[in-house]
Amino acid sequence: MSARAPIADAAAREAALDPRRSFIVQAPAGSGKTELLVQRYIRLLGVVQKPEEIVAITFTIKAAAEMRERVLSKIANAGEIAHRLRIQTIDAFCASLTRQMPVLSRFGAQPGVIEDAREHYAEAALRCVDELTPAACRLLSHLDNNIDTATNLIATMLAKRDQWLRKAGLAPTRRELEAALQAERARLLAHARSLHPRASAEFAAAALTQSYTWRARANPVPAAQQTEPLRHALEMLLRQPAERYTDEQWETIGAILELLPRAAAHLKLVFAERGETDFTEIAQGAVRALGTPDNPTDLLLALDTRISHILVDEFQDTSNSQYELLLKLTSGWQPDDGRTLFLVGDPMQSIYRFREAKVALFLQAWEHGLSIPAAVVPAQAGTHVQLERLTLTTNFRSQAGLVDWYNGAFPNILPREADPASGAMPYSKATPHHDRLPAEAVI
Repeated sequence: MSARAPIADAAAREAALDPRRSFIVQAPAGSGKTELLVQRYIRLLGVVQKPEEIVAITFTIKAAAEMRERVLSKIANAGEIAHRLRIQTIDAFCASLTRQMPVLSRFGAQPGVIEDAREHYAEAALRCVDELTPAACRLLSHLDNNIDTATNLIATMLAKRDQWLRKAGLAPTRRELEAALQAERARLLAHARSLHPRASAEFAAAALTQSYTWRARANPVPAAQQTEPLRHALEMLLRQPAERYTDEQWETIGAILELLPRAAAHLKLVFAERGETDFTEIAQGAVRALGTPDNPTDLLLALDTRISHILVDEFQDTSNSQYELLLKLTSGWQPDDGRTLFLVGDPMQSIYRFREAKVALFLQAWEHGLSIPAAVVPAQAGTHVQLERLTLTTNFRSQAGLVDWYNGAFPNILPREADPASGAMPYSKATPHHDRLPAEAVI
């Protein structure tokens, strides 16, 4: 094999350039995804009337700058078109929407965006606890009146509010949370039974010790079938949550749920006082600025006529609010109307979990296209934009010795199956494009 050998996944790369079709692409490290995005962007420039019809979204300033530079290096009229290219970070794109609709997005003058807002979360949480509402008193009673513990608990939840804050600022109900518990139990049972048909909590108790190792005697699982994936699945059945909360548990959880919207309101005040905000608030503001598909704002109606193609890099780093933003931006699209969505990512390497990125959203889009979950809008649940699936396998970055080592090691480190609940992803084997070097690849 040589550096000029045929590319193993050439057919997938060529298909990805079709400007008439929408795709979701799994692109592992070293697979040349940036070049693929650039090539598609340039192909799209050839079919649109205005460059502004194409929106390319990345997650870092560096990635946006690199993509812009590569695009400009490949087009003839770079000087004339440079200022019209819409290649920007997701945060910059969201901020631009909030600037256009400051009232609906609930921003006045644009605040500064900070990456680490833990001090703001802590201040808002402390103000909420200090109000000593009945809910705050119930929580403090449960925590032996430890204000620091209560404050830290609420502050942690504020950092994750993109995952729980619902419309009108409401936290989830007891029914919703218990439904989630039951769904998790069903998921764990289904996974265990995919590995052993008799799997159940009782079966797991008979097969594993109290420390979750295989029983040496009278084990219903024969030694030859005692694999690590099965042991782990049975352990999860023994560790699974109950189907419902006890009244005592719910009294505490209910107190927290009452406090969370108040804490979120305090956080808005803290942000306003300091003239700062976080990425979650900007993304939620952008979503508000667009209205709803049934009651769109003028901004959404305008964007619907201006945007024909959307490209999203590092889609595995998308948060709930950013996913909802994509749903709204494409809400007026119809099949075969010439508009396309192109999502690229590698769920094996999500780097923005601290910003509430959810790998499960990539898995959802991979399985069902850009879709509206039933839990969000039951009446509109279902696939919204059909996405063809492509997987890039060629590794242009590493020599064959390293790629072979990756292919041998990582399937034993990462799970065998995708798990949307935990965001776990199996390893996707790569094909080396460069020859093996003489020395040992891994020492």
